[in-house]
Amino acid sequence: MKTHVGSSLQEAASLGSGGRLRVLRTVAAHFARTGLRGTTLSMLASAAGIPESILYAGFGNKERLFREAVANNIDTRLRLLEARMLSATYESETIAVQRIAEATVTVCVGSAGNSILTSWALLEDHDYAADLYRNEIGSVEFLWNQALSERFGNSPSRRILSIQLVPYAVSACLAYGFWLAALRHDAGGAAAMAQGFVAGIGQTASALLSGRAKPGYDRSPHGRVPDEDVEGMPRLSVPDVGKGD
Repeated sequence: MKTHVGSSLQEAASLGSGGRLRVLRTVAAHFARTGLRGTTLSMLASAAGIPESILYAGFGNKERLFREAVANNIDTRLRLLEARMLSATYESETIAVQRIAEATVTVCVGSAGNSILTSWALLEDHDYAADLYRNEIGSVEFLWNQALSERFGNSPSRRILSIQLVPYAVSACLAYGFWLAALRHDAGGAAAMAQGFVAGIGQTASALLSGRAKPGYDRSPHGRVPDEDVEGMPRLSVPDVGKGD
């Protein structure tokens, strides 16, 4: 005779990997609207169309489900970004930087990889999410360098960009993308908003490669890039660009 718990476990197992992923995406969309504290397990079960007992048996409590959804959200965003980088063509280093920067910003507002969920996590489950976000920054930096290396090899210009631009551009692009997602921009709106932002990063890359910029960046004591770009967002700033021209 099956017990209730045993039955629930069997039903949860019957979801399979595909069903589990569908449930994660469904609850992620719900968490993105109401956050961790504003969501109940019964609400999530209803949204997923499965009994609460199966949701609990398959994923554990609400907090564990939230964390798994956040981790899956970041993994999805990284996969989408990598796919976009691999499919793009780059005529020059500066164009490559601009297109990679645009992809990094706009992937944050895409439906599957929308960063709102991660933003909720940084607010409501900070200790857990902060480590994930730091890892995401490192992973995106790796993808930038991988894309530049595959296209431009170990050239001096690629090394300049990897050292003097990429670490700062990655952080700025993710921050901007998260900001656009928090304002509920759709993909089209975000792409339009990103044009001026990524153009500024492209100008910084061009200045570095032409030798018109000194190595490094002026940064505030708190690690924020000074000055402002589009609608109050921070932008990269290279000291002495054009000085003496």
